[in-house]
Amino acid sequence: MHHSTPATPTSPPTPTLHPPRPAVADDIPELVRLRGVALAALGVDPGPLDAAWRGVARGWFLERISERADVHCLVVGGAPGEPLVATGMAWITYHLPSPLWTDGRRGYLDGIVTDEDARGQGHGRRIVDGLTAWLNGNGIHYIQLHASPDGEPVYRAAGFVPGRYPGMDLFTTPLTTPQDTPQDTLQDNPQDAPRD
Repeated sequence: MHHSTPATPTSPPTPTLHPPRPAVADDIPELVRLRGVALAALGVDPGPLDAAWRGVARGWFLERISERADVHCLVVGGAPGEPLVATGMAWITYHLPSPLWTDGRRGYLDGIVTDEDARGQGHGRRIVDGLTAWLNGNGIHYIQLHASPDGEPVYRAAGFVPGRYPGMDLFTTPLTTPQDTPQDTLQDNPQDAPRD
């Protein structure tokens, strides 16, 4: 007699968790796109694809991933130029020396974002761990960040704790008219120029 076993549903395959890799210039379009994803997640409308900030961001990313040894950007996704699912950056910041941190250097993590469809798969944590390892390898053992409510559990799981001093922000109005522009020299302001 032949017994058949009931079919069991198969679960979808576990996605391959690619290790983070350093960003390169070919990744810049995706870095700018992911910046838009991060802004939207924070409740900021990133605007259209031709928004001015996106053009500035392309140059900003190019300088930081190509020319600066004190900045490290990691990405998760395809090969350079292919779609990415996550990114994050670390840079070395410079502060006054103190007894505990004699050279004044600290690390700062920023721009950590995962595409909405790829969240919950460990990409953000692997980015944080990779950036922390890079900073540690550069002798940086004091690392700071600003956490969104969505990111806070990831950072806490990685060992981050609330900062000792609360963050504060100041927003000033940009100078926009000639009368608002400070006069650097007497020659710039003819009424104050010496007379013969």
